[in-house]
Amino acid sequence: MHIPDDVLRLWDKYGLDEGVRRHCLTVARIALKIAEKIRENSHDVDMDAVLRGALLHDIGRAVTHDPFQHFVKSAEILRKENVDEKIVRVAERHFSAGITAEEAKKLGLEPKDYMPETLEEKIVSFADNLAMGDREETFEEFMKRLDEIDRKNPEMRWLTERTRERARRIKEELERLSSLVF
Repeated sequence: MHIPDDVLRLWDKYGLDEGVRRHCLTVARIALKIAEKIRENSHDVDMDAVLRGALLHDIGRAVTHDPFQHFVKSAEILRKENVDEKIVRVAERHFSAGITAEEAKKLGLEPKDYMPETLEEKIVSFADNLAMGDREETFEEFMKRLDEIDRKNPEMRWLTERTRERARRIKEELERLSSLVF
């Protein structure tokens, strides 16, 4: 996979960790596979937004590893760098399977909607859920990871339950459009 020069420049400028870079590459591979199948089925997909969005979705991890802040920081960095807003929104809305403004407020974030809306946003968000570090997982393994979060942090069950529901809806939509089974 070709990594665009502007992506490499941003990774280097912000000192993005090698492990995060490998994760972003894994997300990009998964996302491009899904997007290509959707395109083969005669649906319009912005492949550049999928590629760049996947490669830059975790740029915020260069400044924070807080799971509830990194996607906000990713969007801030990308806006500061004048990256196309379509790609910014892919990064901003990738966390989990999205969070509502009400949930964002409960997590201490600006009460803003972080739900993936476009096809490109949904593809990258879903691909991120299937990437554990630099390893591709099945959807079932992702669901088991949510179970583990429930066991370790029962106070987060309200969010993991919503994530399960949303991830299943995105999975069904992407399976229908791509003819893939996750």
